[in-house]
Amino acid sequence: MKRQVYQSETDNYIEMEVIAKVRYIGVSFGIDALTDGKVYDVIAIEDNMLRVVDDSGEDYLYSIAQPADLVEPEKLGGRWEIIEDTKEKELEKLIK
Repeated sequence: MKRQVYQSETDNYIEMEVIAKVRYIGVSFGIDALTDGKVYDVIAIEDNMLRVVDDSGEDYLYSIAQPADLVEPEKLGGRWEIIEDTKEKELEKLIK
């Protein structure tokens, strides 16, 4: 599945492949970051990080182990719950 993802540096949308869907479970943070209980599209896995289309509509990297606020990472984060893993269970292997 593909979706349009906003790119602020070019003020354009680009089409990106969605490789998984995850639900964020934890403290909501930021206006445009992650919201407790919301499902997000994953477009890449990079060095133990998930590239997620967050509430801003843009793609950002979040920790696989404990996603947290990018501005204040010392604040308590949360965890991911896998909703759909389309890449041969690659995400499931990393999260467990």
